[in-house]
Amino acid sequence: MIQRLFLSGLLLLLPALAMAQSPRLIGIAPSIAGPGKTVIVTGGPFTPEVRVVFGDRLLAPSRIGEGQLTFVVPQMPPGEYLLQLQTGEETSDRSLFFRIVLPQPAIHSLEPHQIDTCDLGRGLQVVVRGQDFQPGTLLLLDGAILASGRTAEDALTFAVPDLTPGLHQIQLANPDGQRSLPAALFIDSTPEIESVGTGEVAVTYYQLVISGRNFSYRTNLLVDGQQITPFSPSALAVDGQQVIPYNLNPLGTDSLQYVDCRTLIYVRHPYSTQPKAMTLQVINPDGKASGAYPFTGP
Repeated sequence: MIQRLFLSGLLLLLPALAMAQSPRLIGIAPSIAGPGKTVIVTGGPFTPEVRVVFGDRLLAPSRIGEGQLTFVVPQMPPGEYLLQLQTGEETSDRSLFFRIVLPQPAIHSLEPHQIDTCDLGRGLQVVVRGQDFQPGTLLLLDGAILASGRTAEDALTFAVPDLTPGLHQIQLANPDGQRSLPAALFIDSTPEIESVGTGEVAVTYYQLVISGRNFSYRTNLLVDGQQITPFSPSALAVDGQQVIPYNLNPLGTDSLQYVDCRTLIYVRHPYSTQPKAMTLQVINPDGKASGAYPFTGP
Protein backbone atom coordinates (compact mmCIF):
# COMPACT_ATOMS: atom_id res chain seq x y z
CA MET A 1 0.00 0.00 0.00
CA ILE A 2 2.76 2.44 0.98
CA GLN A 3 4.68 1.57 -2.21
CA ARG A 4 1.62 2.33 -4.32
CA LEU A 5 1.13 5.70 -2.67
CA PHE A 6 4.81 6.55 -3.26
CA LEU A 7 4.63 5.66 -6.94
CA SER A 8 1.39 7.60 -7.37
CA GLY A 9 2.94 10.68 -5.75
CA LEU A 10 6.03 10.36 -7.90
CA LEU A 11 3.95 10.23 -11.05
CA LEU A 12 2.13 13.35 -9.97
CA LEU A 13 5.45 15.14 -9.40
CA LEU A 14 7.08 14.21 -12.73
CA PRO A 15 5.28 16.88 -14.81
CA ALA A 16 6.21 19.49 -12.23
CA LEU A 17 9.84 18.33 -12.26
CA ALA A 18 9.87 18.43 -16.05
CA MET A 19 8.48 21.94 -16.00
CA ALA A 20 11.11 22.95 -13.46
CA GLN A 21 13.83 21.78 -15.86
CA SER A 22 12.48 23.85 -18.75
CA PRO A 23 14.70 26.93 -19.22
CA ARG A 24 12.95 30.25 -18.76
CA LEU A 25 13.38 32.94 -21.38
CA ILE A 26 12.98 36.42 -19.88
CA GLY A 27 14.61 38.74 -22.39
CA ILE A 28 17.29 39.34 -25.03
CA ALA A 29 19.53 42.32 -25.61
CA PRO A 30 19.89 43.53 -28.23
CA SER A 31 16.90 42.23 -30.15
CA ILE A 32 18.16 43.67 -33.44
CA ALA A 33 21.72 43.08 -34.66
CA GLY A 34 23.81 41.86 -37.54
CA PRO A 35 25.61 38.54 -38.06
CA GLY A 36 28.62 38.09 -35.80
CA LYS A 37 27.23 40.27 -33.00
CA THR A 38 26.91 39.00 -29.42
CA VAL A 39 23.46 38.75 -27.79
CA ILE A 40 22.73 38.40 -24.07
CA VAL A 41 19.84 36.15 -23.02
CA THR A 42 18.41 36.46 -19.50
CA GLY A 43 16.41 33.72 -17.77
CA GLY A 44 17.36 30.35 -16.39
CA PRO A 45 18.17 27.99 -14.95
CA PHE A 46 20.89 27.38 -17.55
CA THR A 47 22.76 24.11 -17.63
CA PRO A 48 25.69 23.19 -19.91
CA GLU A 49 23.16 21.40 -22.13
CA VAL A 50 21.11 24.54 -22.86
CA ARG A 51 20.87 25.56 -26.50
CA VAL A 52 19.45 28.55 -28.34
CA VAL A 53 16.82 27.72 -30.94
CA PHE A 54 17.32 30.41 -33.59
CA GLY A 55 14.90 29.96 -36.47
CA ASP A 56 15.70 26.49 -37.76
CA ARG A 57 19.15 26.39 -36.15
CA LEU A 58 20.31 25.11 -32.77
CA LEU A 59 23.13 27.26 -31.38
CA ALA A 60 25.51 26.47 -28.52
CA PRO A 61 25.99 29.47 -26.18
CA SER A 62 29.38 31.15 -26.22
CA ARG A 63 29.12 31.72 -22.46
CA ILE A 64 26.80 30.51 -19.68
CA GLY A 65 26.47 32.35 -16.38
CA GLU A 66 24.09 32.78 -13.47
CA GLY A 67 20.80 33.92 -14.95
CA GLN A 68 22.17 34.75 -18.38
CA LEU A 69 23.95 33.34 -21.39
CA THR A 70 25.40 34.81 -24.58
CA PHE A 71 25.43 33.63 -28.17
CA VAL A 72 26.69 34.95 -31.50
CA VAL A 73 24.21 35.85 -34.22
CA PRO A 74 24.75 33.37 -37.09
CA GLN A 75 25.36 34.29 -40.70
CA MET A 76 21.78 34.31 -41.95
CA PRO A 77 19.81 36.57 -44.32
CA PRO A 78 18.19 39.70 -42.88
CA GLY A 79 14.74 39.16 -41.41
CA GLU A 80 12.87 38.16 -38.26
CA TYR A 81 13.58 34.84 -36.54
CA LEU A 82 11.86 33.07 -33.65
CA LEU A 83 14.15 32.54 -30.65
CA GLN A 84 13.63 29.96 -27.86
CA LEU A 85 15.73 28.07 -25.35
CA GLN A 86 16.03 24.29 -25.18
CA THR A 87 17.48 21.88 -22.66
CA GLY A 88 17.31 18.27 -23.72
CA GLU A 89 13.74 17.82 -24.91
CA GLU A 90 12.41 20.71 -22.86
CA THR A 91 11.79 24.05 -24.59
CA SER A 92 11.07 27.38 -22.97
CA ASP A 93 7.40 28.29 -22.83
CA ARG A 94 8.17 31.78 -24.05
CA SER A 95 9.60 32.69 -27.43
CA LEU A 96 10.83 36.05 -28.70
CA PHE A 97 11.51 37.53 -32.12
CA PHE A 98 15.00 38.56 -33.13
CA ARG A 99 15.69 40.67 -36.21
CA ILE A 100 18.85 40.26 -38.23
CA VAL A 101 19.88 43.42 -40.05
CA LEU A 102 22.91 44.14 -42.19
CA PRO A 103 25.31 46.45 -40.34
CA GLN A 104 25.50 50.07 -41.46
CA PRO A 105 28.49 50.56 -43.76
CA ALA A 106 31.12 53.08 -42.72
CA ILE A 107 33.75 55.07 -44.61
CA HIS A 108 37.07 55.47 -42.85
CA SER A 109 39.03 57.31 -45.53
CA LEU A 110 39.20 58.54 -49.12
CA GLU A 111 42.57 58.31 -50.82
CA PRO A 112 43.00 61.01 -52.02
CA HIS A 113 40.32 63.15 -50.38
CA GLN A 114 41.40 66.37 -52.13
CA ILE A 115 41.84 66.66 -55.91
CA ASP A 116 43.08 69.51 -58.09
CA THR A 117 40.94 70.55 -61.02
CA CYS A 118 44.08 69.80 -63.03
CA ASP A 119 43.57 66.10 -62.40
CA LEU A 120 39.93 65.94 -63.49
CA GLY A 121 39.24 64.04 -66.69
CA ARG A 122 42.43 62.01 -66.42
CA GLY A 123 40.94 58.84 -64.95
CA LEU A 124 42.26 59.50 -61.46
CA GLN A 125 41.22 56.69 -59.11
CA VAL A 126 39.99 57.29 -55.56
CA VAL A 127 40.12 54.45 -53.01
CA VAL A 128 37.25 54.31 -50.50
CA ARG A 129 38.21 52.39 -47.35
CA GLY A 130 35.79 51.42 -44.61
CA GLN A 131 33.96 48.50 -43.03
CA ASP A 132 30.82 46.39 -43.28
CA PHE A 133 30.70 46.45 -47.07
CA GLN A 134 28.14 43.89 -48.24
CA PRO A 135 27.97 42.10 -51.61
CA GLY A 136 26.25 44.56 -53.89
CA THR A 137 27.26 47.66 -51.91
CA LEU A 138 26.76 50.77 -54.06
CA LEU A 139 28.88 53.90 -54.12
CA LEU A 140 27.04 57.21 -54.24
CA LEU A 141 28.42 60.55 -55.38
CA ASP A 142 26.21 63.43 -54.27
CA GLY A 143 23.36 60.92 -53.98
CA ALA A 144 23.75 59.43 -57.48
CA ILE A 145 25.08 55.92 -58.14
CA LEU A 146 28.66 55.93 -59.43
CA ALA A 147 30.38 52.98 -61.09
CA SER A 148 32.94 51.42 -58.77
CA GLY A 149 35.12 48.37 -58.40
CA ARG A 150 36.02 46.30 -55.36
CA THR A 151 39.73 45.82 -54.68
CA ALA A 152 39.53 44.35 -51.16
CA GLU A 153 37.02 43.33 -48.51
CA ASP A 154 37.13 46.86 -47.12
CA ALA A 155 37.92 48.92 -50.23
CA LEU A 156 36.15 50.25 -53.33
CA THR A 157 37.64 52.37 -56.11
CA PHE A 158 36.11 54.80 -58.59
CA ALA A 159 37.33 57.05 -61.38
CA VAL A 160 36.74 60.72 -60.58
CA PRO A 161 34.34 62.28 -63.11
CA ASP A 162 34.43 65.92 -64.20
CA LEU A 163 33.22 67.71 -61.08
CA THR A 164 32.65 71.32 -60.18
CA PRO A 165 35.07 72.84 -57.65
CA GLY A 166 34.08 72.56 -54.00
CA LEU A 167 32.84 69.84 -51.64
CA HIS A 168 31.16 66.66 -52.84
CA GLN A 169 29.68 63.81 -50.79
CA ILE A 170 30.70 60.16 -51.05
CA GLN A 171 28.45 57.52 -49.43
CA LEU A 172 28.04 53.77 -49.39
CA ALA A 173 24.63 52.11 -49.67
CA ASN A 174 24.11 48.47 -48.73
CA PRO A 175 21.46 46.33 -50.48
CA ASP A 176 19.04 46.76 -47.55
CA GLY A 177 19.11 50.54 -48.02
CA GLN A 178 21.40 51.42 -45.12
CA ARG A 179 23.80 54.22 -45.95
CA SER A 180 27.06 55.29 -44.44
CA LEU A 181 27.64 58.76 -43.13
CA PRO A 182 28.93 60.93 -46.00
CA ALA A 183 32.64 61.53 -46.52
CA ALA A 184 33.88 64.76 -48.12
CA LEU A 185 35.67 64.83 -51.46
CA PHE A 186 37.12 68.28 -52.14
CA ILE A 187 37.83 69.56 -55.64
CA ASP A 188 40.37 72.36 -55.29
CA SER A 189 40.50 75.07 -57.97
CA THR A 190 42.79 77.50 -56.11
CA PRO A 191 45.89 78.26 -58.21
CA GLU A 192 49.34 77.98 -56.71
CA ILE A 193 52.80 78.95 -57.99
CA GLU A 194 55.25 76.24 -56.99
CA SER A 195 58.37 77.33 -58.85
CA VAL A 196 59.64 79.85 -61.40
CA GLY A 197 62.54 79.09 -63.73
CA THR A 198 64.23 80.71 -66.71
CA GLY A 199 63.31 79.45 -70.15
CA GLU A 200 64.42 80.76 -73.55
CA VAL A 201 66.68 83.82 -73.43
CA ALA A 202 66.99 86.25 -76.37
CA VAL A 203 68.49 89.70 -76.93
CA THR A 204 65.37 91.70 -76.07
CA TYR A 205 63.35 89.27 -73.98
CA TYR A 206 63.49 86.12 -71.91
CA GLN A 207 60.98 83.56 -70.69
CA LEU A 208 60.00 82.76 -67.14
CA VAL A 209 58.45 79.32 -66.87
CA ILE A 210 55.88 79.38 -64.05
CA SER A 211 55.08 75.92 -62.69
CA GLY A 212 52.26 75.16 -60.30
CA ARG A 213 48.71 73.88 -60.28
CA ASN A 214 45.15 74.82 -61.17
CA PHE A 215 46.02 77.39 -63.82
CA SER A 216 43.20 78.32 -66.20
CA TYR A 217 43.60 79.23 -69.86
CA ARG A 218 42.20 82.61 -68.79
CA THR A 219 44.48 82.96 -65.76
CA ASN A 220 45.84 86.47 -65.20
CA LEU A 221 49.39 87.17 -64.05
CA LEU A 222 50.22 90.09 -61.78
CA VAL A 223 53.83 91.29 -61.54
CA ASP A 224 54.25 93.69 -58.65
CA GLY A 225 50.49 94.22 -58.83
CA GLN A 226 50.48 95.06 -62.55
CA GLN A 227 48.50 92.79 -64.87
CA ILE A 228 50.38 91.17 -67.72
CA THR A 229 48.36 90.94 -70.90
CA PRO A 230 47.64 87.33 -71.85
CA PHE A 231 49.08 86.65 -75.28
CA SER A 232 46.66 84.73 -77.50
CA PRO A 233 48.47 83.03 -80.38
CA SER A 234 45.18 82.52 -82.22
CA ALA A 235 46.06 85.30 -84.66
CA LEU A 236 49.34 83.63 -85.50
CA ALA A 237 49.06 80.44 -87.52
CA VAL A 238 50.97 78.59 -90.20
CA ASP A 239 48.97 76.10 -92.26
CA GLY A 240 46.38 75.99 -89.51
CA GLN A 241 48.95 75.25 -86.77
CA GLN A 242 49.42 77.70 -83.93
CA VAL A 243 52.86 79.27 -83.78
CA ILE A 244 54.14 81.28 -80.84
CA PRO A 245 57.04 83.41 -82.11
CA TYR A 246 58.01 85.24 -78.92
CA ASN A 247 60.36 87.51 -80.82
CA LEU A 248 57.25 88.78 -82.63
CA ASN A 249 55.38 89.50 -79.43
CA PRO A 250 53.02 92.40 -80.25
CA LEU A 251 54.58 95.77 -79.58
CA GLY A 252 57.40 94.10 -77.68
CA THR A 253 55.37 94.18 -74.49
CA ASP A 254 55.42 91.60 -71.73
CA SER A 255 52.87 88.84 -72.20
CA LEU A 256 51.63 85.59 -70.75
CA GLN A 257 51.08 82.25 -72.47
CA TYR A 258 48.98 79.42 -71.04
CA VAL A 259 50.60 76.04 -71.74
CA ASP A 260 48.51 73.77 -69.51
CA CYS A 261 46.95 73.77 -66.04
CA ARG A 262 50.40 73.39 -64.50
CA THR A 263 52.52 75.63 -66.70
CA LEU A 264 52.49 79.29 -67.72
CA ILE A 265 55.16 81.16 -69.69
CA TYR A 266 55.78 84.79 -68.90
CA VAL A 267 57.62 86.59 -71.71
CA ARG A 268 59.46 89.52 -70.16
CA HIS A 269 61.12 92.46 -71.94
CA PRO A 270 63.39 94.03 -69.32
CA TYR A 271 64.61 97.59 -69.73
CA SER A 272 67.75 96.70 -67.78
CA THR A 273 69.84 93.61 -67.27
CA GLN A 274 70.29 94.39 -63.60
CA PRO A 275 68.47 91.88 -61.33
CA LYS A 276 65.52 93.23 -59.38
CA ALA A 277 63.15 91.77 -56.84
CA MET A 278 59.55 91.25 -57.96
CA THR A 279 56.47 89.37 -56.84
CA LEU A 280 54.35 87.17 -59.09
CA GLN A 281 50.74 86.23 -58.47
CA VAL A 282 48.18 84.40 -60.61
CA ILE A 283 44.43 84.98 -60.44
CA ASN A 284 41.87 82.68 -62.04
CA PRO A 285 38.67 83.92 -63.71
CA ASP A 286 36.63 82.86 -60.65
CA GLY A 287 38.66 85.29 -58.52
CA LYS A 288 40.70 82.66 -56.70
CA ALA A 289 44.31 83.77 -56.39
CA SER A 290 47.64 82.22 -55.53
CA GLY A 291 49.88 83.58 -52.84
CA ALA A 292 52.51 86.13 -53.82
CA TYR A 293 55.65 84.44 -55.14
CA PRO A 294 58.94 86.35 -54.77
CA PHE A 295 61.41 86.25 -57.67
CA THR A 296 64.58 88.05 -58.61
CA GLY A 297 65.49 88.66 -62.26
CA PRO A 298 66.15 91.37 -64.86
